[in-house]
Amino acid sequence: MAALAASLLASACAGGGAETGDLEEPVLAASGELRVLGPSAIAAGSNHTCAIFEGGFVKCWGKNDSAQLGLGDTANRGMSTTNDSIPFVNLGTNSSGQPHTAKAIAAGGGHTCAILDDDTVKCWGTGSNSVLGIGVTIFDTIGDSPSEMGNSLPTVNLGTGRTAKAIYANSYRTCVILDNDRAKCWGANIYGSLGQDTTADTYVGDNAADMGDNLPPIELGAGRTVKSLALALEHFTCALLDNDTVKCWGNNSFGGLGLPGGTGPDRSTDLGDQAGEMSGIQPIDFGTGRTVQAIAAGENHVCAVLDNGQVKCWGANEIGELGYDDDNTIRRGDDPNEMGDNLPPVDLGTNLAAKAITANGSRTCVLLTNDGIKCWGLNWYGALGLGDTTARGNDPTGSMGDALPFVDIGTEIVGATPLVPTTIVAGGDHTCIIESTHSQIKCWGSDVYGQLGVGMMAPGPPPARGDEPGEMGSSLPFASTGSQTVHQVAVGYNHVCAHLNGGGVKCWGYNGAGQLGLGDADARGDVNGEMGVSLDESLIGVVESIIAGESFTCALQELPSSSLTGIKCWGSSFGGKLGNGATSNQGDSVAEMSSLDFINLGTNRTVKSASAGNSHVCAVLDDDTLKCWGSNSSGQLGLDDTTNRGVSSSDMGNLLSTVYLGASRTARAVATGANHTCVLLDNNTVKCWGENGSGQLGRDDTIDQGDQANEMQNLQAVYLGANRTAKAISAGAEHSCALLDDDTVKCWGHNGYGQLGLESSSNRGDAAGEMAVLPAVSLGSGRTAKAVSAGRNHTCALLDDNTIKCWGRNHRGQLGLGNSATSGDSAGEMGDSLPTVDLGFGRRAKAVVTSTNGHSTCALLDTSHIKCWGESVGGNLGGPGCTGGTQHCGDAAGEMGDALPIINLGRSYLY
Repeated sequence: MAALAASLLASACAGGGAETGDLEEPVLAASGELRVLGPSAIAAGSNHTCAIFEGGFVKCWGKNDSAQLGLGDTANRGMSTTNDSIPFVNLGTNSSGQPHTAKAIAAGGGHTCAILDDDTVKCWGTGSNSVLGIGVTIFDTIGDSPSEMGNSLPTVNLGTGRTAKAIYANSYRTCVILDNDRAKCWGANIYGSLGQDTTADTYVGDNAADMGDNLPPIELGAGRTVKSLALALEHFTCALLDNDTVKCWGNNSFGGLGLPGGTGPDRSTDLGDQAGEMSGIQPIDFGTGRTVQAIAAGENHVCAVLDNGQVKCWGANEIGELGYDDDNTIRRGDDPNEMGDNLPPVDLGTNLAAKAITANGSRTCVLLTNDGIKCWGLNWYGALGLGDTTARGNDPTGSMGDALPFVDIGTEIVGATPLVPTTIVAGGDHTCIIESTHSQIKCWGSDVYGQLGVGMMAPGPPPARGDEPGEMGSSLPFASTGSQTVHQVAVGYNHVCAHLNGGGVKCWGYNGAGQLGLGDADARGDVNGEMGVSLDESLIGVVESIIAGESFTCALQELPSSSLTGIKCWGSSFGGKLGNGATSNQGDSVAEMSSLDFINLGTNRTVKSASAGNSHVCAVLDDDTLKCWGSNSSGQLGLDDTTNRGVSSSDMGNLLSTVYLGASRTARAVATGANHTCVLLDNNTVKCWGENGSGQLGRDDTIDQGDQANEMQNLQAVYLGANRTAKAISAGAEHSCALLDDDTVKCWGHNGYGQLGLESSSNRGDAAGEMAVLPAVSLGSGRTAKAVSAGRNHTCALLDDNTIKCWGRNHRGQLGLGNSATSGDSAGEMGDSLPTVDLGFGRRAKAVVTSTNGHSTCALLDTSHIKCWGESVGGNLGGPGCTGGTQHCGDAAGEMGDALPIINLGRSYLY
């Protein structure tokens, strides 16, 4: 097991290498944020860092002067207060039209390469030294324009039928291990470091003719194949072979090739630059009976983890990188008799052995069998993680062994359990780990370009972490790879709430009635700095779900005396919608939220689900009956009158009648519009009551229902088509929609803006015979719906391919189409002509939610993050708004996709 771990982790050494076979299966998001995939899913370049997150999507941060982040520009990332705005790298789409994902990542000095899901390779960044391998000259940069990424970025030609299983990179070359376990390298060919037995072509890969079948695999001996590679910066390369031996080639000025004999008194003969040299290279002698588990190379040195867990290092020793605590000019491997049994193991400490190794520059780090980390060598910017800048491994009085401290990466945020690293990678002057429990990243060392991804610079200059006491351990922040994730999003008039994966609730936007539940009436999100960790949770305790009305919010939460669920509401008390007899707003003072009680719905009655309209709430109870309270001006409570309920405690509890749904009929789900209500019954039919001025009740008339005696007793089900039933329902301001059993969508009611999706602006359901001929919404060729959400004057559907389409009014960009033109009210606007909402590269949706009362839309993404667009009022979009002619988002080109940030809800440590 140690051998496997060492092989996995050492592949990401000074060259940012990674092997596709090392990846674990994708994991679900932690409640805290995006999780990184397995050991091959992180790479540290000279001044940038990249990681592959769940789903196989790549995100990079740090220096970007050569477009090495792959974001279509040259702006550095990672030094802002959050990394949420960093988009995923656009790797293009596959033959099915789905976004390409990545299996492995490698980061060099100014470029990055990834192995894609189809085992092809793409590289971006500087073309210097021909490291991209796509015929780009040393003077060109690829990826500094959006048009150069995605499908425009070519794959590297690896040869006929050949694909990649591992990739490595540094400033001078890029190497892959092919599917047949042979290796190929391209880039600068100085000293023969590409292993081609020639230096005739100084740069390989700057011409397309250099690549493919014209670039032969490296010859390492008859029948020999490659398990991993290590790329030293100063032009030499080492390979761990299938028989657990190591061979090196290229520049030998510092003894880095570890030659067992060699020629000349200093054994400085380069290898790989003359014909016939590669096939004759002898394996390095590590001592009697010793084999190798893993290798790593820095600038001029190489280290190996042996089969017994010992570490041996050779090559340059400028600042103690070999770890032998002798004079820092004493090299190993450049004089006779320095290798084999004469090369001592590095003293790691009493009874300690290594299972993984990484190196860069003049620094080496090991992951030990006790899950500890030790680093030695150059310590600029605190890259050794020891709280100072003092080098280790170069002190004859003793800085290694038990005197060398472990790197402290901290403990679980909740509790004192030490974090366990699974992966360690060394960048130019920074080092990163992935911890095992939650697959998150911690980095230390230089943060000059934001490569630590902590979102804020340490006290300057120069910005760094780990170079001062008190900066490591639990004080070392995780890389800010994204906002904490959510289960559910609820959209009110001008406020939004998220049910966090950790169980809590955060709300933002307009707060005039205390609907955010933060103990005041101040808006949140309309000024920079109010979101993220600055945004407090609204409730104490675990919440089951959240609903938002016009100016109030309700939560389903565990009752204190049982595991069953009750409901509590706060915000505007108008019409009794809070259900507690309050005559003033609740939630605009701290005391009100701390004393907020559950609504009394009757003896032993609990709640399964609920929905909030403008000023009324309906809840499906544990016995599948339905109760509604609040404003009842149009009979929306379904009690055959227009009397409000909830304005007094005497209205509630056992005195609040259940809604009559029909003989022996019960409720499966309820949807509340502005002033009407629809219910999905146990037999999958739909009934609606309340206001009906636009036909939103689907009765082929405009007569309100539920406001007069005996109307509920005689209420008929909505006709959805011959033999058609419903799977889900949604109620907008003055229109209603149903997801039918055949996964089509039908909508009826007000249609002044095309919100019914029928390519007209005529209402449906308000005149005789209209429901019988009501067509389904055209969603596009072969497309069906998984969910539908009806808003104020627009509607959105989550399609079977997890994309979103919206139609109707669009004056605030609520359709997310990058314009303000209405869609769905004229011929030719629906079906294939209606674009899907651009959520960002590779992003799909789990849910879409519109505002019943406002002009905004939110999507719950496949990463469990939220994006919102449309009308920007009081911070409801999670920020001050978008730039351009208006502050609204989605009403102008360039505001959607990756340009639209996810909502920053901060970090959660409630794992």
